[in-house]
Amino acid sequence: MAEGVLGILKEGVRSRRCCALRYRDQTQVRVVEPHAIYEDASGEIIVDCYQVRGHSESGRSPPFWRPFRLRKISAAALLKKTFVPRRSEGFSATRSRYRKGLLCAVAEGDTSVGQPPTPPSAPVGPFRPPRMLRR
Repeated sequence: MAEGVLGILKEGVRSRRCCALRYRDQTQVRVVEPHAIYEDASGEIIVDCYQVRGHSESGRSPPFWRPFRLRKISAAALLKKTFVPRRSEGFSATRSRYRKGLLCAVAEGDTSVGQPPTPPSAPVGPFRPPRMLRR
């Protein structure tokens, strides 16, 4: 399962598309903008995301930055909605935590701004997000 989720999240990073995910087998869905995928010092794969909608176990209201452990993501789906990298909110692909294990990150240039990639006809992944999450 983790390999399929990883592929969906990598595509989200590459195409700057939002993803819906379920974390820790929770039924609630979170909508995130995946910015970077990397291995931490212990070798665990982490996805740095900007959560824009959905559940927060801490009760915090989105939007906010949130790292997700790949092994705890139980489902993911690629959405049609695109995003612009959150540089003004603090994202930089040159952060020290990415130096040794960066798998992928949103491109530094804004080449796709104004020309979003062509979305698929339906969300991709093991589940379809509820109607309230689609735009």
